[in-house]
Amino acid sequence: MIRFIPPLLLIALSIPIMSKAELTLAKNGKTSYSIVISPDASSTVSHAANELAADLQTMSNADFPVVTHAVDGPEIFVGPSNFLKEKYPSIKLSDLPDEGFVIRSEGANLVLAGKDDRGTLYSVYTFLEEHLGVRWFSPNDTVMPNHNPMTIPSIDEKQAPAFMYRDTDNHIVLGHAAWDAHLKLNGVSDPDQEDLGGINRLFNGAENFYQLVPPSKYFADHPEYFSLINGQRRDTGDSQLCLTNPDVFNIIVNELTAQAKADPKLLTLGLSPNDAGDGECQCPNCKAEDEKYGAPSGTLLHFVNKVAAAVQANLPGRKIWVETLAYQYTEKPPTPGTISPASNVLVCLAPIHMCDAHAIDKDPVNKASLDNLLGWGKVAPGHLQVWHYVTNYANYMQPFPDWDEIGADMKFYHDHGVSGMFCEGNYNSNGEMMAMRTWVLAHLFWNPNQDVWSLVKEYCDGYYGHGGKYIYQYLRLMHDQFLKPNIHLFIYDSPHAAYLSPEVLKEANKLFDEAESATVYYPDELNRVREARISIRYVDLVDQIPNAQSTAQQKSDFLKKLNQFAEDINFYKFDYVSEGRPVSSWITQLENAAK
Repeated sequence: MIRFIPPLLLIALSIPIMSKAELTLAKNGKTSYSIVISPDASSTVSHAANELAADLQTMSNADFPVVTHAVDGPEIFVGPSNFLKEKYPSIKLSDLPDEGFVIRSEGANLVLAGKDDRGTLYSVYTFLEEHLGVRWFSPNDTVMPNHNPMTIPSIDEKQAPAFMYRDTDNHIVLGHAAWDAHLKLNGVSDPDQEDLGGINRLFNGAENFYQLVPPSKYFADHPEYFSLINGQRRDTGDSQLCLTNPDVFNIIVNELTAQAKADPKLLTLGLSPNDAGDGECQCPNCKAEDEKYGAPSGTLLHFVNKVAAAVQANLPGRKIWVETLAYQYTEKPPTPGTISPASNVLVCLAPIHMCDAHAIDKDPVNKASLDNLLGWGKVAPGHLQVWHYVTNYANYMQPFPDWDEIGADMKFYHDHGVSGMFCEGNYNSNGEMMAMRTWVLAHLFWNPNQDVWSLVKEYCDGYYGHGGKYIYQYLRLMHDQFLKPNIHLFIYDSPHAAYLSPEVLKEANKLFDEAESATVYYPDELNRVREARISIRYVDLVDQIPNAQSTAQQKSDFLKKLNQFAEDINFYKFDYVSEGRPVSSWITQLENAAK
């Protein structure tokens, strides 16, 4: 759905209004501009130019032709071309970082071009967003201002992403390639589409030791491939592989080489321990390696370096990355100076035990996570990414007020050498304010120096409309709880966590009442407010689950509330209540509790 707003509302969307415009792109439904692309433009550049033309026409009622030749009138150059080189030789696109771009007015002309295809695509999207007020708030909600005349100030800017890898697996990104591209996401969670930049960057799975060396295939004849723990070889879920066994090395090299050859598009191969918490091998050779590097992560990194070199040798003429996880028993870094990642190895740190309400460098609870981050920064400069958590895995629908933390930590990560960000969220189904979470995260991925609350407010005003100020007040209310001593936020908190006190829930419900009243004559806005309210209703419902002391009337009342809640979450497609648990089984459990 495309929504139109009058130009005066551009101020609310943080678009600069200039008193003296330098370029008039269109007026009274007419334009003298042509959009110029190279005759051999890629499908991505062609798509960018055609989308630009369509959006400009939507906002101004003027037809902007897309041409592959020079014209006499004013031009909008999209992407690299010989025309652009001849007219503006001082614009050196090759000097830009990957995915970087320029937006520049030259006299009456405008240049939107990047170093590569994605850079050009992002130059168009950034121009539409930052200079003309377009907003892509969700896959189904685009805001476009009416422009008559369509005027812009003179522009001369360069941009490049703060993080070269930008990804979240929030369920909303799946199957919505166009929206993902508008948000400048470029990870493997986003659909790979040639006209939207082609193959996505980096990261190819995790926690795959047993996928590469399956116990069902090897353990019976070769228990020595698996961890020795307390004197016994194990192939259970709390075990790993013996990383000093030469046969394990050969098996994994062959498996990863086969994966890469089967898919020539692959940029990165994953090689990480099972999600077992610990389970590292205690055989004499592995223990000696652990001691040599100061931590089991050094043994893992040494193994990954060797595998990466061998796989690369099997793929001449092709650059392949191998990525591993610093997670659970490998989260603590090796002693600096003892080892570093090979040139084609990436380390992704996953600080799973940190408090997600407070910045990593501001809360004593986060000291271990901070030490690990700073330590890996010394071990793996330029090769470090972060796997950050942005949902409650035990209660997907529950409020997860982490904006203060994510705003501070995204900047901290960037300032301390992190080159890529993956935010793991609710990948199963719709979840707590998922569109807003994805939109804000994506903007911070590109530029973590932005104020997170300004982004949140802009989203609330733009997406929830007349109810936006109340949604914003609700979000601030939730975050204010963490200003109190000893109140924290973790990814497995229960609905009875300290920040969800009865007093807070009462005030939150009051704000949602006001938001619903304010949007009662605006059905789309009311629908979005009610979807956001699911989080508070979920906590209210869980707080009222009947027990042995409940009366028949209390059970009956609970069932009525449960039935209405089940109907609503089905409408909004909240299909999972927690990681791996469908809503249907949870509803059945609550129904049984009320019998």
